[in-house]
Amino acid sequence: MKKIILLTLILQLISCKDKQDRLNLKQGVYISNITIISSEDGNYSPYIGHLVIEKDKIVYIDKSEPSVNGKFEEIDGTGKFVIPGLIDSHVHITEVQGMLPYHMEKYPELTEEFNNQMPRSYLYYGFTTLINLGGISEEQIASFNRHPIKPDLFHTGRSGASVANGYPMNFAPEQFRFEGTPNFIYLESEADNIPDRFDPVDHTPKAVVSRIKNSGAIAVKAYYESGFRGMPKLPVPTKSIMTDLLNEAQSNGLVLTVHGNSLEAHSFLADIGVDVIAHGLWNWGKYKDLPNDSLPKEIRSVLDLQIKKQIGYTPTLTVLAGEEALADNSFLSNPELSKIVPKKLMEWYGTEEGQWFANELFADYTAEEVHSIYGNIQEHAKLVLKYLSNNGGLILFGTDTPSAPTYGNQPGHNGFWELKLMNEANVPLNQILASATINNAKAFKLDSDVGSIKVGKKANLILMTKNPLKEIEAYNTIEKIVLGGEVIVRENLSVK
Repeated sequence: MKKIILLTLILQLISCKDKQDRLNLKQGVYISNITIISSEDGNYSPYIGHLVIEKDKIVYIDKSEPSVNGKFEEIDGTGKFVIPGLIDSHVHITEVQGMLPYHMEKYPELTEEFNNQMPRSYLYYGFTTLINLGGISEEQIASFNRHPIKPDLFHTGRSGASVANGYPMNFAPEQFRFEGTPNFIYLESEADNIPDRFDPVDHTPKAVVSRIKNSGAIAVKAYYESGFRGMPKLPVPTKSIMTDLLNEAQSNGLVLTVHGNSLEAHSFLADIGVDVIAHGLWNWGKYKDLPNDSLPKEIRSVLDLQIKKQIGYTPTLTVLAGEEALADNSFLSNPELSKIVPKKLMEWYGTEEGQWFANELFADYTAEEVHSIYGNIQEHAKLVLKYLSNNGGLILFGTDTPSAPTYGNQPGHNGFWELKLMNEANVPLNQILASATINNAKAFKLDSDVGSIKVGKKANLILMTKNPLKEIEAYNTIEKIVLGGEVIVRENLSVK
C-alpha cells in the first residue's frame, strides 16, 4: 500500500512539473541556453538557463528547458548573456543637448530630429527605464509617450520643489520664474521677493508634495545649492523645510531625491537622512586643493553617515566629463555619436553658434588648463565614490543627461560613459550592474516591475555578447533589447 501511495505522489509531481514547463503562448518570446545575470540583492550567480515571455511579462525562468507551444519568437542565446534593462534615475528629456530654448525655436527641424531620435538613443545603450528629475509638463510626457518605441518614463512633476528664488529658479527671469516653477517652496526670508499673488499656504511642503503626487510623479526633486560659477549666494532650504519635504514625500509613497554636490550640501542632507542625493560629492569646499589620494576626515564622516543611513548616492560623473568634453577637439569626431545623434545637429555643434557654451565656459582658459581643473575635481569625485563602494554605500546609477546646455551629454551614450567612469573609479563590476538595475528599482519603488529578471516582472531585457561582470565594454556589445516583450535589434535604433 505504501508503495502505491509513493508511486502516486511521484506521478503527481511529474505531472505538475510537466504542466509547469509546458507553456502555450499567444504572443511570446523564448530565449534558450543563455547566461542569465540577475539579482535581487546585488549578489550575482550567473547560470545558463531559459527565459519565456508572454506579451510583456516574464512567465518562465529556469535552468531546465521548458516545453513551449503556440505563437512565439525563438532566440538562441548560446554563448550570450542577458541582464535586466538598465535604469537611468537622473535624466532631463525636455531639452536638446547643446541648445537653449531660443536655439530650439530658431532651429525647429534640428529640435524635431533630436526629439524623434532621443528615445531610441537611450534604448540603443540599453536604458529601458528613465526617471526625469526636473520640471516636465503633461504635454511633454504625452509627446514622449507618443513615440512608437521608447523607454518607460517616470517623473517628478511639473517642477521641482525649489525654495523661492533658489536654484534652479535663479536661471529664469524674475517675471517668469514663479509661474515656471509652480511647486516652489515659500521661504520667509524671501517674502519680499515673492509676488503677492502667491499664497504661502499653496507653497508649503505639504501642499507642494500633494500636487506632485497628484501629477503621477514617483518622486519629489528638491535642491540644496548655494551657488557656483560666480553666482550670488542663493537661498537654500532650512532644516525644517527639508525635513517636512522628506516626511510628506514618504507619507505619500514618494521618494525625496535632492540635488547637491558640495560638502556643505552632502553634510546637510546626510544629517536630514533624505532618500537619495542626486549627485556625487565633488565640490570639496575648503579641501578643494588637497591631493586626490586620500579623503579628509570631515568628508569621511559625512560619507559614513550616508552609509549608515543607506542614503542613495548617485555619482553623476558625466556632469563634469560632459562639460570638460567641450574643450576636447576630438569629442565630436567620436564615431559612436554618429549612431545616436542626427547628422545635421552634429554639424551644427561644429559651427561657431554651436560652440556658444564652450566659448562661454572656457574663453579665458586653454584646453590644457580646462583638463587640469576638471581632472582634479573628477579625481575627488572618484575617490568619494570608491570609498562608498568599499564600505557598503548605496550606489545608484544616474547621469543627469544633460547636466547643462552641453553637447557632451548625449542620450544613451552618456550612460555608457558613466558606466565606464564608474569602472575607472574602481567600482566592482557587480556593483556597477546593481546600481543601474536592482538598486535603482528598489530606491525608486519600481522593483515589483523592473530591476531584475523574475517571473511576473516586465520583460525589459538586454541581450549582449560579452559578460558585464567581466568587462565594462560588454555594455557596448548589445545585440538585442527586449522592451515590454518586444524584441528590438540594436542597430535598428541608430540614426537613419
